[in-house]
Amino acid sequence: MAINTIFKSVGSDYERNLDGKQIVTQCNFDTTSKGGVTKVCALSSDAQITKVQALSKQIKISGRVLLKLVYLDGEGNLGSFDYISDFSEDIADDAVIADMPCLVRASVVDSVSSISGAEIKVQTVVELLPTVVEISTVELLEEGEGALALRQEQDYQRYVATVNEELEVSEEYACGARVDDVLFYDSKVLVCNVDNDDEKLTVSGQLEISVIYSSEGVQATKNINLPFVQELAARGENLRACIVANIKDSRLIIEGNENDNTLKMIICISLQGFVMQIEKTSAIVDLYSPTNALEVSKDTIRFERQNGVMRFEERISGSVAVDDGIKNIISSVVTQNTLSNIVAMQDCILAEGILNTCVIYMSEGGNIKCIQVELPYSLQFDKEGVSAGDILCGSAIATDCSHKVKRDREVELTANIVLSICSKTPVENVVIKALEEGECVEANTSAISVYLPSKGESIWQVAKTLGMSIESIMAQNPELSDVMQGDERIVIYREV
Repeated sequence: MAINTIFKSVGSDYERNLDGKQIVTQCNFDTTSKGGVTKVCALSSDAQITKVQALSKQIKISGRVLLKLVYLDGEGNLGSFDYISDFSEDIADDAVIADMPCLVRASVVDSVSSISGAEIKVQTVVELLPTVVEISTVELLEEGEGALALRQEQDYQRYVATVNEELEVSEEYACGARVDDVLFYDSKVLVCNVDNDDEKLTVSGQLEISVIYSSEGVQATKNINLPFVQELAARGENLRACIVANIKDSRLIIEGNENDNTLKMIICISLQGFVMQIEKTSAIVDLYSPTNALEVSKDTIRFERQNGVMRFEERISGSVAVDDGIKNIISSVVTQNTLSNIVAMQDCILAEGILNTCVIYMSEGGNIKCIQVELPYSLQFDKEGVSAGDILCGSAIATDCSHKVKRDREVELTANIVLSICSKTPVENVVIKALEEGECVEANTSAISVYLPSKGESIWQVAKTLGMSIESIMAQNPELSDVMQGDERIVIYREV
């Protein structure tokens, strides 16, 4: 009896991480006109990608490094610099095809400052990580009429769109006093969730804004936590996306009258990522014929299925001792939050990192001083559905940073570590590539057959060995389960 086969095509698109590279940027700040420099207090650095173009075997990248620096001048007063350094870089890779979906993520690995006379030198190491989408299709065996088939529910994904959208968020803060100078203004952002309700794809996230300003010789600090929501252009059901947020532009405007100023903050956020549509389908992964020998050719399709974004939050604390007495703390500035390790375990996630801060304070002698503080953290979060083999990547920001003097020469720092983690699950799908019919198989004329299965053998393997359908075997041996324990005795009665 001839076996009639019907194949169908499904999308099997997947993200592919290419080999990245590290670049080093350097800039110099001349403080001669501002009274010189004695010490760098706080250095905050970010990197962003402004343009990406996929050519044949090459990715062209344009980006910038944003530096924000607070220092003590020659008289011990606080000064600051903001600086933008543009860069261009090429990454060569044979897997790159012209105009293929491509994104590059930039992150600051390290940023170091040094002082030479009245000049501050800053060297920043930036890591560039390119990701492309491989577009492919797979032929699945949908029907195999004339043979007994083993079906399996399989997941595939199809590329829908590349997200490269922007939104603007603004906030105002009434100081209630005159603002003489803004010493530090910085903002961090991350994505908290990506929802796919009513065929819409919506991104929600949060901003953390920090401002240090002086008013009539007194320094003040304001931290603002600001949520945002953006609906993306992509539409459809079963959409998944690992979206990453970056600060593209951040402006601070001082408004109001002479003695009552308002700080107006305008932040442009860029959202980037790939949107995939998950497709669940039933495919034949094995088959046999009771009447003919079959030669089945198989293949394994491997890719990483997107699961989306998860948000976690935990409060950490630590203490640091200073050399002299503290009159009051001016500010604690978050300079960097490095998420060094994310591990997926069964139904939980382990995240490890270091929060770098700078405590600026007034000593009892009336001098402004600063001290660098590192707060390492190792946090474990329960999350149902996470598997040990999942692939995780993410980012972290610190919110609600606070400080207090515990004793005369000790400062306690606390902060919320907020994590945005993208999850992907490795998928292996078995597919049948080809099927050839062989010679006829002689029918078993035994009235009774007894089969002793091995431990771990599936009911499908038993049926294939006996040349019968699973339904026929189970009808005569209803106590059998899907997987054999190794102590079963399978008895088959046939009509001769």
